[in-house]
Amino acid sequence: MSRVDLISLARHGLLCLALVFGLSATAFAAPPPAQSEDTSRHRSLTSSDSYMPLPPLTATVQANRRARGLLQIEAGLEVEDTDLRDRIDRLMPRLRNAYVTALSVYTGMYYQYGEVPDADRIAALLQEATDMTLGRDGAEVLIGMIIIHAD
Repeated sequence: MSRVDLISLARHGLLCLALVFGLSATAFAAPPPAQSEDTSRHRSLTSSDSYMPLPPLTATVQANRRARGLLQIEAGLEVEDTDLRDRIDRLMPRLRNAYVTALSVYTGMYYQYGEVPDADRIAALLQEATDMTLGRDGAEVLIGMIIIHAD
């Protein structure tokens, strides 16, 4: 190949490369597709303004001194008072800590591996943790689902 052919080939290759990068840049510059309202992790279980969904709560289930599974709970709070809802938003990290602690107490002291979880006891422990963390009544714990993921 002559020197002119090599230069022409190099220019052609660079032009193709620039075209590919130019087209890919416009694809990345395009706005992301609009997200639907249903893409959030928490779907609304009710149309009530007083219902506050909680993120999933989990605790390890142990048997014979080893982890045997995972207790998962989906719950929410029914709160009529708007001031208390604002307080709950501010105290959510503390509430989550209290809930995980309460569930760990349940799985460590009350739950026997292989049995059906006691929803009433779990609800009572979570309600007590809520009232103690908030320092007053007014937020009712509502449990939506209790699952044991076993190994």
